[in-house]
Amino acid sequence: MQTTDLIDRLAADLHPTSPGAAWKTLALALSVGSVVALGAACVSFGKGNDFAAMLLTSSLWMKWAYALGVSAAALSLCARLARPEGAPGALPFLLGVPLLMLGAIALMEVAGLPADERRALWLGRTAVMCPWTIAALAIPIFVAVLLALRQLAPTRPRLAGFSAGCLAGAIAAGLYAIYCKETAAAFVVTWYTAGILLPGRVGVLIGSRVLRW
Repeated sequence: MQTTDLIDRLAADLHPTSPGAAWKTLALALSVGSVVALGAACVSFGKGNDFAAMLLTSSLWMKWAYALGVSAAALSLCARLARPEGAPGALPFLLGVPLLMLGAIALMEVAGLPADERRALWLGRTAVMCPWTIAALAIPIFVAVLLALRQLAPTRPRLAGFSAGCLAGAIAAGLYAIYCKETAAAFVVTWYTAGILLPGRVGVLIGSRVLRW
């Protein structure tokens, strides 16, 4: 068999990939991973706070807005990098927009406070455990997103791994917000961000191995 004949046979059954294939694959992975993470949170934290009452508080919506902003930017970046021709463009910088917005709110929140009150607001009562809890909840989501990306064709594996980690961390942060009793923007912008960046950092380290094809 000549080379041209082999190429013709290999190309005969090729079908174009749907433009929304990456989004569908990632959406399925996020659904499965988020359900597992929510189940783990329920087992770990129990019933938690009064959810109906929390919905009336601005702090919960602030946390959700931050998590949603980061996850939206990270998901867009993941979907773009999942295709071999996908270039990141300005999307990596969009990850920082929610951080800058919440950081500005945090600065206004602590402005004028004495140093000891500022520190107490920043640390809260759960600063030590918060990032690690978010990172732990992100594990099933992170694994699901990495498996989804392996079915696709990322050509920038380290950046794709970072975006997958940040996406998982942001969704985990939104889930953790249901159980978190901290209310300060200064706390959220510091320790929630740390929790989001932990799986992001892992994604950078393992992306070139896990997502290589």
